[in-house]
Order: sequence, then structure tokens, then C-alpha cells
Amino acid sequence: MELKVVCGCGQKYKFDVEPVNGRMPMTVNCPSCGVDGTHTANNVLAESFPNQPPPIPVAMAVPTATAAAPIASGLRINSIAPATISAPPPLTAPRPIAPLKPLSTAPKAPSKDFNMGMGILGAFLGAIVGGVLVYGFYEWVGFRFPWSGIGIGALSGYGARWLGRGTHTTLGIIAGGLALASVLGAFYLMYGEFAIFNIISIILCVGVAYRVASE
Repeated sequence: MELKVVCGCGQKYKFDVEPVNGRMPMTVNCPSCGVDGTHTANNVLAESFPNQPPPIPVAMAVPTATAAAPIASGLRINSIAPATISAPPPLTAPRPIAPLKPLSTAPKAPSKDFNMGMGILGAFLGAIVGGVLVYGFYEWVGFRFPWSGIGIGALSGYGARWLGRGTHTTLGIIAGGLALASVLGAFYLMYGEFAIFNIISIILCVGVAYRVASE
């Protein structure tokens, strides 16, 4: 069909065209001023074909977030790489717990060189020497030292430990008994009676002898 168009500059021009859905299939320009006359030609076609259906919109692909074009001129958008989540390390089997060793409540075994008979002899000699020294000191200076029983217990215990070449619970009991006899005799000769401080000194004497000879 022949289509006549009047440009805004006043120039009139015409051309042959086959409309597609009532619209121009191409662009046209004014031969005088060069202005695009496609819109004017579409208006003329709309007047010639008033019942033509509206143009079908063309779907456009939406760009992805990582490849989006800049929104405005001069604005640069840097794409952000997606964060990677590393897998957790594999769980390892727990280390087995070593079984606890039961606490030994048995008495300490004496050494191979231990001699119970010599230990008793040493306890006896230590108790005798301690009692003689305590009473001799009293006779020499005339002074009665209330804690002298501790010295008797120490001599009895160390005598048993030295001659017995070791320690033992039974040896400690024997050494404590011999020290008790020695301190009782010495205190009786010194005091003629037993006061409260004598009893405390006697208890300490036996305890020291037992501890030294048994541990």
C-alpha cells in the first residue's frame, strides 16, 4: 500500500509499505531533514487500520546478579563471588582412656637386705642409749627437760632402721614399745611422778620411734 507522511519540517513524502500487525516493519526518515518518521507513519497506519490488535510484547532476558550491566553511565558494579562453605573436618574417634591402677593398700615390702632381728636389736640399743643420755644429762646439770622423751624415740627408731637395713610396720611397733619402756623409766627416775607434760612427751616419743622405723 502507499503511505503518505507529513514531517514536522513541512516536507511531505510517500512510500510503499506492507504493514505487519498494523505497524511499520521498518524505520523511515524524512528525505529533507532526516528526522525519524517511523512514529508518524505508525500513527497514519493506526488511522487506516483502527481494529488492528495491539503489538505483542517481546520478552527480554533478565540479566543475572553476577553479570548485571551498570545501571547508570559511569557507575561500575563489581560482581561478588558466592561464598564457599567448606565442609567440617571429619570427627575422629576419641582416644581410649587408660584404665586406672588400683591404689595399693598393702604394707610396703621390706628390701632384700632387711633383717628383723637386727632391727629389734637396734631399737633396743637406741632406747637404752636414749634413756641413759636423758637421765645422765639431768644428773649432770640438774635440769629436767620435759621434751627429752622425743630424743629417746628418735634414737630407738633410727637404731632399728640402721641395724635392720630397712623399715617395716612390725619393726615400728616394736621400736615404739621399747622407746615407751625407756622413757617411762627415765622419767620415773627424774620426776618420781608423771605430770601432764610428761604424758605428752611420752606420746611423742612413741610416735617418733614408730614413724622412723616403719616408713
